[in-house]
Amino acid sequence: MKINRHIIIASHSNLAQGMKDTLEFFAGDKLKITVLTAYVDNVPIDETIKSMFENIDSDDEIVVLTDILGGSVNQKFFLYMNRPHTILLTGMNLSLALAITMEPLDSYISPEKIKELVLDAQKQIKYENEMSTLVSEEDE
Repeated sequence: MKINRHIIIASHSNLAQGMKDTLEFFAGDKLKITVLTAYVDNVPIDETIKSMFENIDSDDEIVVLTDILGGSVNQKFFLYMNRPHTILLTGMNLSLALAITMEPLDSYISPEKIKELVLDAQKQIKYENEMSTLVSEEDE
């Protein structure tokens, strides 16, 4: 079975557009990515989100990546979490977004796999100053 996966990247201002551009740099422009750059115009995001979901088949998978946990953009997607095959993730980073785009399209992404991808993405966040001190001490 092959599924259709749609990725919605949503953020305050233009972060989402930059994320999409970077994903296309790495993965090509064949990805089904929709961007929501909230509050850059006078269009209410509720209507934009509603339109996004209405234009996607009910059997298609939707992965929503938002910028800030509990932020207004993230909260607007809460209404859609109960839609079948819908995954809402927040605190997005490039590692997570890339991992989502590279998931095979032979099945829906399982909750277990999502948890694994999130954990792997969290591990990418490091305090480099501290790490370089550890490396320097080991070299001595």
